[in-house]
Amino acid sequence: MDFSTFHNKYIIEGELVILTALHIGSGKEEAEHDAPFINNNGDFLIPGSSFRGYLSTKLERLLDIENNFNFIEKKTKEKLNLGDVKLIFGYTNLSKDDKNIKNISEIRERIKSKLRVDISDIKEIDSMAGRIHIADMPIISEVESIKRDGIRINRDTGATEKGAKFDYDVIPAGAKFKLYIELNNIADYQLELIGLALKDIVEDGDLFGGKLSRGIGKCIIPKETLKISYVDSQDRDALENYIFKGEMRKGDTKILFDIENLTLKLK
Repeated sequence: MDFSTFHNKYIIEGELVILTALHIGSGKEEAEHDAPFINNNGDFLIPGSSFRGYLSTKLERLLDIENNFNFIEKKTKEKLNLGDVKLIFGYTNLSKDDKNIKNISEIRERIKSKLRVDISDIKEIDSMAGRIHIADMPIISEVESIKRDGIRINRDTGATEKGAKFDYDVIPAGAKFKLYIELNNIADYQLELIGLALKDIVEDGDLFGGKLSRGIGKCIIPKETLKISYVDSQDRDALENYIFKGEMRKGDTKILFDIENLTLKLK
């Protein structure tokens, strides 16, 4: 789907609820805190880039070449690969060889195919912006962070390092953050890929954030909090309402989770 013209737009909203406590560090020491929870002028937030990374990693695992199955796009009968992740989340340096990626040539061909370009020089599509934007997620409940103690362990010896005591902030269970995802010019099968990436954290909760080995990071997006709205350029009335009034149609979240455009094939 071409990015140069407007085809569609989807907005997914919901709430991320902390189940066991959550740590996402700011990377800076503050006062007596070695690893404070990231905040904006004192207001706790989860960077949109953190949740974006969570979703892209989920899809990379599903589409990894080492899996004993392939995803097939029903409409084209074509096999998906990591190129489909890059088409959603964006990429750079596609022409650069990466020894860590075994099927780089197939990834390039998949991207060329979906962009409908027939070029010999891959550098012409060397970089591309993503079709997904995830806003920073502000906290929407009244909570105070909790300071926890930790000990640094030397990975080589297994012993406690000298002067290794440190503390880190967590947001306690029950806290809620606002989720806002925007998708532009997205194909039906790509929307379902986003649904698959969200599936675990929506259905049962999933691990997210930092210091997961300390038993924290379990979060859930309750399905009842999810809302989806959209506009499609093929719907003239809806398009006029969006352009002139900023209004979008309300959709059913089933379009995320009821898979109709993808199938699995065992290797």
